[in-house]
Amino acid sequence: MSQFPKPDAGNDSAFPLLPGAPGVTSDTEVRGLTKREYFAVHLFEAVVAKLSVNCTLQDKANYAVEAADALLRALQADAGNRS
Repeated sequence: MSQFPKPDAGNDSAFPLLPGAPGVTSDTEVRGLTKREYFAVHLFEAVVAKLSVNCTLQDKANYAVEAADALLRALQADAGNRS
């Protein structure tokens, strides 16, 4: 299983509500896909379409999650280089 550089990486909302947006208050609870889930969903779509039919669906799902984790690590590394 992939490990993130920090424990909460990828757990941020993929579509956060910005303060001051209509209907957003300090106690607004946001539910939805995390960045990790959002990336994995789209990677899974591509993997299902492109990988060999000899791969199991579970193999394709595992690959999509590992690719999503790698993308998050790369984005975090890039963000760390910019600060």
